[in-house]
Amino acid sequence: MSQHDFNIGNQLFPATRTDLNNALVALASNSSGASAPSTTYANQFWYETDTNKLKIRNEANSDWIEIATLDQSGNSVQSITTAGLTLGSTAISATGVEINQLDAITRGSILYGNPSGATARLSAGNANTILKSDGTDIFWAASPTAATTLTRGQILYGNPSGTTAALSAGAANQVLTSNGQDISWAQASSNISTTLGAVGTYAFLRGGVNSTEGTDPGATRAGSTLIWSDTEDNYETSPALSGTWRCMGHHNRFASSTLFVRIS
Repeated sequence: MSQHDFNIGNQLFPATRTDLNNALVALASNSSGASAPSTTYANQFWYETDTNKLKIRNEANSDWIEIATLDQSGNSVQSITTAGLTLGSTAISATGVEINQLDAITRGSILYGNPSGATARLSAGNANTILKSDGTDIFWAASPTAATTLTRGQILYGNPSGTTAALSAGAANQVLTSNGQDISWAQASSNISTTLGAVGTYAFLRGGVNSTEGTDPGATRAGSTLIWSDTEDNYETSPALSGTWRCMGHHNRFASSTLFVRIS
C-alpha cells in the first residue's frame, strides 16, 4: 500500500532511485490507502483499503467515481457500481432487483409486469385455479368447474350478478324458461287454462242457429257468432261464447262443426 505525488524532484541519485521506486509501487498498487492521495490527477486509480472500493478520478479532477467493491476474503468482485449497463448495442434498463427475479425462480412461477410497472414474480396458483385478467392485471382465480361441484340435474349459468353459478334441477314436468335476462324452471302448463271457453282452450263449435257463414282453416270468428257443438252437429247455445276464436279445421255454414281454439 503506497501513495505518491508522482513528481520526481531534483535530488541526488540514491534519493531519486528511492523516489522512483516509491512512485512505481504507488502506481502498481493503484495508490491504495485508507484515505485519498493528497495529490490527484485526472483518470487516476485509487483503491480505498478500509472499504475495499476501487475508484477512478474524474476527468475534471474534482471527484472520485466508484467502480467496484471487492471481497478480499473471498477473492472476488462483490459488486459493480453502474448507472447503466449495455450488452452489445442494447442498454439494460432493468434494475438489479428485476434481474434477480430470474435467479432460482420457483417451480410454477411466472414473470409479469406488476401494478408498479416493474418486473415481478407471480407464484404458482393453488390446484385447479386458472390465470385470469381484469383487463389491467393478472391473477389466479378459482375455475368455474372447480368452484362449483355439480349434482345430478344441475346446470351452469350466469346468475344476475354475472358470475357462474349452478341452477338446481327443476321439479318433475317443469320446463326451463327465460324472461329475456334470467332463466328459471316453470310448470309446463303454467300458461294453459282448463276453464271452459278460456283463452288457449279448444272446443267443437259451429255457426249460430241461423248462420249461413262458413269458416276456412285458420280464419277467425267472434265467439258471439258461434255455439257449442259436437261431431254429430248437435248444438248448445249456453253458456254464450265470447272473445276471438281461430278455426283449426273447416265448417260449411251453420250445419257443420269443427275444432276452434280461443286466441283472445
